[in-house]
Amino acid sequence: MRTRFTVSLVVFVALLAGCSQAPEGYSSDSETNQQSQPSPAPLTEAQINQLIRSLPEQKTRDGLRAHYTAIEKAARLLEPFEIEHTAGPTAVPSKVESVVEMFSDKLKMYQFLGLVGLDQDWVIASEKDYAWWVDYRLSQDPGFDVSLWNPEINELGHCRLSAEVFCGAGSAFNGKNYQDNVVGTEFKELSRLDYVSRHEAAHFYQAVFGYGGRCWMAEGQATFFETYLESTSRSRSDVLARLKASPTGIAQASEEEVLNLLTNDQICQSDSDIAYDLGMLGYEYLYLNFSFLDVHNLQVQSSTEGWDKAVVDVLGKDPQELNVALASYIYTESK
Repeated sequence: MRTRFTVSLVVFVALLAGCSQAPEGYSSDSETNQQSQPSPAPLTEAQINQLIRSLPEQKTRDGLRAHYTAIEKAARLLEPFEIEHTAGPTAVPSKVESVVEMFSDKLKMYQFLGLVGLDQDWVIASEKDYAWWVDYRLSQDPGFDVSLWNPEINELGHCRLSAEVFCGAGSAFNGKNYQDNVVGTEFKELSRLDYVSRHEAAHFYQAVFGYGGRCWMAEGQATFFETYLESTSRSRSDVLARLKASPTGIAQASEEEVLNLLTNDQICQSDSDIAYDLGMLGYEYLYLNFSFLDVHNLQVQSSTEGWDKAVVDVLGKDPQELNVALASYIYTESK
């Protein structure tokens, strides 16, 4: 049986809905104040609560990036919790260690939201470990879908394997979450590990708290943080270019059509990439207008009680009013 590791945060963060003003004395420009402090102290409980309840000081994309960069930088001062994982027999130990350390760093910002352990059964294998991986996963659950790793085309999920790549795929069976990663025996491209771990760390967090009550929320959030916090990731313009090229023609849809698809939660149908690309725009709007904590609570409640109820309970807004605002933002930004 797996053990969920837990660790106490520097402070306890009460998860309550609501926004406040930007935290005094702390912003994305705070590095200037920290230059004379070689060992900055962790934020106090009050500072953390202000930070996760505040909105960007400037309601622009640059202001949004600065705000979440500030949250991420503050989180670096936290001690990481221990992550349980299983390494494949030919996985290079030093590379496995690098992967775990990178994921630990990317998960720290979610500790501000109460993350103290993972709900994932995590395997880190090499490209040579297919037979071992099949036996291992089937020994855990005979119904595990081992077609996730296709040896005929040498792919894990949607990623082509080789000795030089880092790939990952998540799945769930019988109420249990699984994460499978391959770190190639010759893998050296740490820049790829940076943005892949940022994206996948969001899914690790979601596996604990919920994937959200809309089809675009899980991948949209992961794409948002990957794009806004990692310089080696796809750029925002790259994300929008793929959205505009969607075979569904979503970028050519009218604002009313976008609204109807959002309201009925049918916007992701026929093209799975929409969840990533349009979802990023959805999170831009949410994070521009609601705090890190508010969006977290929206995601948690909408995962179990539905979008409409969560919007009312957490944000205090009419659900259709929020749908209209999201549709307007997505329509405008995707043109």
